[in-house]
Amino acid sequence: MTIEIQPLQAEYRQDVINLIMSSFFTQEPLNSKLHFEIPHEPLAWVDYIFDCALRDDCSFVAIDTETPYKTIDGVILNGISNRADKDESHDFPSDKLTFIYSLIDKVSYGHNLFELYQTGRIFHCDIINIDESQRGKKLSARLIEASLEKARQLGVKGASVVCTSLFSRKAFLHQGFQIINEVFYSGYDRLTDMGVHDRCTLLAKQL
Repeated sequence: MTIEIQPLQAEYRQDVINLIMSSFFTQEPLNSKLHFEIPHEPLAWVDYIFDCALRDDCSFVAIDTETPYKTIDGVILNGISNRADKDESHDFPSDKLTFIYSLIDKVSYGHNLFELYQTGRIFHCDIINIDESQRGKKLSARLIEASLEKARQLGVKGASVVCTSLFSRKAFLHQGFQIINEVFYSGYDRLTDMGVHDRCTLLAKQL
């Protein structure tokens, strides 16, 4: 099997959405706990994230080039935030997505990464997802490495990610990210019994 890391393209939209719906929203611990109604509940949000990723041109897919239809086995959807940007209001018809954004806002509050890294632009990862059959093959590391290298080529000086599980947190720590802040799920009634996936973490790295 030969899996190549390739830049995200518009033609991959449906395959990427299918992977995210069948894997990210059913198996990622926080999403699994919240029980999203697949596919319609998160679809507008996934379309939005995909469009932003295409625009900012620093996202990648892992493609099995030996299959007839070049199966997408992994994806990382990233974006670039500018210091001058106004804060976006996210109005998606899902209380679960609203809840997740409240966690992201809480863990990020008071941490100005533009100031920390003295830069006008920050790379951020929104989704990283590997097909269950391909996990354990270091595809996450390859996708993150490709993304950070592209961000550097674009002149971006800082990178950030909010991780909602132990798996993703470890993946980014292995890439040199540092923990900036954490919010523990134990304070939320709807997030009981999360096991080792017990926190939401803001991580960042200078590029």
